[in-house]
Amino acid sequence: MLTPAWLRVDQKTLRLDFTLLPPALVDVAKPLFLALLAHDTPPGELPLAIDSIRTYFGCVRRFLWWVHARDRTLRELDGEDLDDYHREITALRLSGGATRCNRRAVRMFWAYRNVLPDHLGQDPLRRPLWQAWARHHRRAGGENLTDRIPEQVVAPLLSWAMRFVDDFADDVLAARAERDAIDARPPAGPP
Repeated sequence: MLTPAWLRVDQKTLRLDFTLLPPALVDVAKPLFLALLAHDTPPGELPLAIDSIRTYFGCVRRFLWWVHARDRTLRELDGEDLDDYHREITALRLSGGATRCNRRAVRMFWAYRNVLPDHLGQDPLRRPLWQAWARHHRRAGGENLTDRIPEQVVAPLLSWAMRFVDDFADDVLAARAERDAIDARPPAGPP
């Protein structure tokens, strides 16, 4: 259960259910997700948020069932196997983000190799097919490409925001204090 790590009561319960993984590969997945949850990241890897870890669990599950169907260990997979999995993922016609997630989930079994009992024998990103896909599907990172909000729109919004803080804040805080006092009273019992 990931809820204690979530630190937000307004979010849904998240869990990693290892019973959904192939039984033979659970011992490979558990140390990976322990490292992800503990932010024990190898050089070059960024720590993930709790909801992202849950998302990657689904991608890892897909990959481990694929490995299990081939009756292989991770170490036994060669470059052609990795290319086959990549072709299978791209054939699903997932969004670019979902494909990136599945690709990164596979690469985690290389990047986190120091904490895993079984890991990939080679970095998938060294494969030409994986490199070609990455070149073709570059993320639009860096500069924000959204147009600026026009001055005619921002000025009235800013004026009202400042008026709300300057003119109405005392009334809002007083009403909040009154509501808290009402909520704190014990309920009236039967007469």
